[in-house]
Amino acid sequence: MKLLIVDDMKSFLDLERTFLRRADCQVFTASTGLEAIKVAQKVRPDLAMLDIEMPEMNGIEAMRIFSATPSLKHIPVVICSSLPKKDEALAAVAVEFIQKPVDEDQYIEIIQRYIPLKVRRDVRRPFNAPCVMRTDGQTLSCTLSDVSVSGLFVRTSHPIQVGDKVGLRFSIPMKHGDKEIQAEGIAVRAMPSGLGIGFSDISEGARLFIQEFVEG
Repeated sequence: MKLLIVDDMKSFLDLERTFLRRADCQVFTASTGLEAIKVAQKVRPDLAMLDIEMPEMNGIEAMRIFSATPSLKHIPVVICSSLPKKDEALAAVAVEFIQKPVDEDQYIEIIQRYIPLKVRRDVRRPFNAPCVMRTDGQTLSCTLSDVSVSGLFVRTSHPIQVGDKVGLRFSIPMKHGDKEIQAEGIAVRAMPSGLGIGFSDISEGARLFIQEFVEG
C-alpha cells in the first residue's frame, strides 16, 4: 500500500507518520497541493490525505486536479483539516472529511474504509513504573501503565493533547540491572485513563531492549 499525506505543518505530518508507525504501507509526504500532484503522478498512491490551507495550491484545488487527471482520478482523497469545510470538500469529490484534531484510532479507521491497510498489533506488557516526560519546556513525573516496541501508555494529570511532542525517560528491569530508555514520542491517543504515546525517535538498541522485556 502507498499512502500520500499532505500538510504544510511539519508537526501534523510527524503526527500522521507516528499514527502509521505500525502500518504495512509506504508513506510519501508533500507540503503543498502542487507538491501533492507531483508526488502522486510519480508514485501513484492508493490513498491521499490532504490538508486544505496550504501555500502554492490548497487541498481543494489539488483535489480538483486529481479528479480531472486520468492517471490520478481513481485515487481516493480524504480531506483532513481544522477548517469547518466539510461541504466544500465533499463537493470537490473528497471521499471523506476529517476535522482536526484527530487521534490514531479514528485516523486508521477512516483509511481502512478505502484501502485494505494492515496494522500490526504489538505485544504490550503491563508495567507500573515511574516515567519522566518533557514537554513545552516542562519536566513532568508520570506513571507507565504498559509498554510495547512502538509506544507506551502513561497516567498523568498534565493536560497533554493529541499531537503534542514529548521526551521520555524510564527504566526497564533486565537480568543484570535496570536499563534506562530515552526516546522521543508524540501523543496519539487521549483517554480518561491516560495517554497513548507513539515512539517517533528511538534508537534501535533501545527498541531491542524493550522487545526483550516485553517478550520476557
